[in-house]
Amino acid sequence: MIKQLLVPALSAALLAVAGVVSAAESHDHGAATATAGADIAATGTVKSVDAAKGKLVIDHEPIPALHWPRMVMDFQLVDKAMAEQVKAGDKVNFTLTPGEKKGSYTVTALEPAR
Repeated sequence: MIKQLLVPALSAALLAVAGVVSAAESHDHGAATATAGADIAATGTVKSVDAAKGKLVIDHEPIPALHWPRMVMDFQLVDKAMAEQVKAGDKVNFTLTPGEKKGSYTVTALEPAR
């Protein structure tokens, strides 16, 4: 009888712990929002360019203003023509501003890193 009660209880406890660990490892970009209209400086390496959609995938360094660690993310460009300025592998300095969707950011300035 005790075994029949102990196994489900232990299973539930393990699932609860796994859920807490999983939630702690996720990055909620919506939780670290900057002041509306604020420019945020960042650096990184372009991983890919989608000129048709006006998007870049950037492996960015930590962004302290947003409390973001280094990670690879896609970013919308304020102007699709900016995609012509870079190619995969380029190291860049870029400026972000909060996007229209909560937790999203748009690249508003882009230049080669020195």
